[in-house]
Amino acid sequence: MSFLDKMKQAKDMYGNMKKVQSEISKIKCEGISKNGKITATVGGNHNIIKIDIDSSLQNDSALADSIIQACNQAHDKVDKEIKTRMGDMMSGGGMKLPF
Repeated sequence: MSFLDKMKQAKDMYGNMKKVQSEISKIKCEGISKNGKITATVGGNHNIIKIDIDSSLQNDSALADSIIQACNQAHDKVDKEIKTRMGDMMSGGGMKLPF
């Protein structure tokens, strides 16, 4: 493989990474607390987009625990989705790195 072929391959890999970053920015995952009364939505950048709280929990001392559970579950789903998309992108292209 010539140097130019390796450079083209590196350029293609850079383009694929840009595409992956674009896909990651579109990811939205929901996590739900064990009691089902809190739902957290997290984006691919791991920022919390939205939290829904059941009105029955307004005076509940377990509110913070439920929010943490929902957020952690949503973060776990984002991580799995990123790994899936990265794996598809890296293996699907048949790309072999020269180094």
